[in-house]
Formats: sequence, structure tokens, C-alpha cells
Amino acid sequence: MLYDTIFKNGQVFDSEAGKFVKKDLYIKDGVVAEGAPGDEAAKTVVDCEGKFVLPGLIDEHMHLDLYGTIIGANADTVCIPNGITTACDGGTCGASNFTLFYNSNIIRYEPHVYSYLNVSTFGNKSLCKHEENHDPDDFRPDLIEKQFKAHPETLRGLKVRMCKATLDDYGMAPLLRAIEISEDLKAKGHFCPVAIHYDDLPENVSVEELFNALRPGDIAAHVFQCKGETIFMEDGSIHPAVLRARERGVIMDDCHGRVHWTIPHLKAAIGQGFFPDIVSSDCVRISEYVRPGFSLLYAMCMLSACGMDTEKLLQCVTINPAKAMGIADKAGALKTGMPADVTVLDIQDTDMMFKDNYGGEIKGSKLFVPLLTMVDGRVAYRQIFF
Repeated sequence: MLYDTIFKNGQVFDSEAGKFVKKDLYIKDGVVAEGAPGDEAAKTVVDCEGKFVLPGLIDEHMHLDLYGTIIGANADTVCIPNGITTACDGGTCGASNFTLFYNSNIIRYEPHVYSYLNVSTFGNKSLCKHEENHDPDDFRPDLIEKQFKAHPETLRGLKVRMCKATLDDYGMAPLLRAIEISEDLKAKGHFCPVAIHYDDLPENVSVEELFNALRPGDIAAHVFQCKGETIFMEDGSIHPAVLRARERGVIMDDCHGRVHWTIPHLKAAIGQGFFPDIVSSDCVRISEYVRPGFSLLYAMCMLSACGMDTEKLLQCVTINPAKAMGIADKAGALKTGMPADVTVLDIQDTDMMFKDNYGGEIKGSKLFVPLLTMVDGRVAYRQIFF
């Protein structure tokens, strides 16, 4: 057989097992193909000796409505050069403006882009005093269902922001209403977890109430956030309600961003064995390649510096988000027959200093350097020296 591409001699990441295996990876007709040692006939051979071959990285929470809001990052420029082949918008748009986002952005992007749908009809209004309208009486389940029917493969759940900037005096009511809408959509056959933005909570919402309300498969974004009531008790231990939520299957998303974490918080959680299930960038237009947000790879470097094992970290940007988004048959692993979304990294030791947004700093452990990005069997990015 003449293959389109063979990645030879690389350390190939088995994302489900969480380990590297030295072997060749074969690509044919846009998918991962069977191969055998000695099969060397290919249009392109990429020597990956000493490098790491992974499923295309997944950035599960970004804001990508480039042409519709002032916060939208450009998926082509922030994903492809960083080894990201699959991304999910973190609920920038609601039912009233998602169609425009889909037509003007999603279908035009090079990486595969999915999205959460903001439960607020008009979505994120971008850096306003009240960034979303979270009056549950204004939610439109009829329009939400219409969007899920029109885009069943693209929409991956509902987004609700739980913080002072959106809740006013509504307390838990917006989240509980979002869960009701989600349950109705699930009953009608749609994939629909709820992803919450957990930030500085108002006085009438507690961490215990918040995490007790979340169901298996729901996603808590910004789990290491540092304002108001955090996931840490006064003695520094993880809040029991957060631990119970994890035990019943609630997914913990680092959802890095710029202001939603500190180095002490990351170190304290990792030191207790409380790792994120997902690492995402929460990239917006003003944080593209600007420290300490920068990119998904920068977030990975920071978590590595704070003590997270490389293999566990790589699962957080491959198989774990694929499962959380219900797309594990399309992304997150390098299995025969799956789309040939491939990332080649050089993973280097480093003593580079990393800083958070609050003056903290830490010496790095690993640098994740992108060398090549393949989407559906086509090389979309490659370093000139590789």
C-alpha cells in the first residue's frame, strides 16, 4: 500500500492508556491506517525520532466568534500553530446569534470547531457591566431547542455563568433552569451537559450549593479560580462538595485564561492529587499570545511547572475533553479509522520562569513545542526546521 504519510520513529501517545509507545503512525485518505514494521512506501515520510506524536490537541473552552464579538479569538491563528485540531467555543453566543456565528466562523475555520450554547438568549455581550442576562424568565427553551435541532453535531451543551457579573439577585435559579432545559433536550436525544463558568460568587450562592447541583457529565470551568469562595477550605483542603461532585462524575476544567487561577492555587490542588480532568485555554482576542493567557500550550507548561505529570496532562488535552464533549469517536485518540488529526511536539526540559496574573512566579519543568499539525490528513502547519 502507498500511504499518504508515515510518521516514523516517534513516541506515539496512547491517550486512553496514558503512555507513549515508540512506533510508526500511518495515514491514508485522511484517516489513521493500519501499518506494519517495514511498510515504508508513502508520499511523505516524517522522521519523528526523539519527538512525540499525539492525537491532535483539543482546546475545549475558547471564545471564537471572531466576527461577531470583540472577545472572539481567531481559531486558525491560535489553534493550528499550537497543535490544536479541535476546539470548542465556551458559550459566546446564545440562541439569537448562534446561527450567524456558525455561518461566519465555525464552518470556515481550519480546525474542527464545536460550541456550547449560552443559555442567555443574546450570549456574552462582551466586557459590559452585566455580561449576560441571566434572568431565567428570559431564557428561551424553544429557541434553544431549535438551535440544537439545526446543529446537533456542533452544539455540545449549554453554558451558564455563575458569578457576580451575571447573577444579580437570581442566585441558583439560572443554573437550575439551565439544568431543566438540559434535561428536556437530553430526553429528546440531544447531547447536552451544562458547563458552568465558576467565578466570584455572590453572597446568595455557595460553593456547596453550586457543586451539589451539578450532574455527572456537567463541567465546572475555572475550577481553580481565586476570587470569593474558592474550592479550598480554610485549612487548605479541597471542599467536600467539590470532591463529592468529582466522585459522581462532574468534570473539572482548569479553563486557564488569565485571571482565573494563581500559582499557589494550582500547586495546592495538584499537591493534594486534585488534578483537572480538562485543560483548556479560555483564549479570547486580547489574550492571544499575551502572557499569562497566551495559548493552550502555555497553560500546559504552567500546570507542568506546578507538578502535574506529563502523561496525565496530555490526557487532559486529548481523550478527556473528547469524552466530555461526546466526540471520542472523532477526536482525542490515534485509532485505525479515526480522522488523521495529528500533533507532533518536542517536549523539552526547561528552567524558564512562568508568572501568574497576581505576581506569583515559578520555575518551569517542561516546554511543549509544536512542530507539526495535521488536520484530516493534511499538514496545516510545520516548523521550517522539522
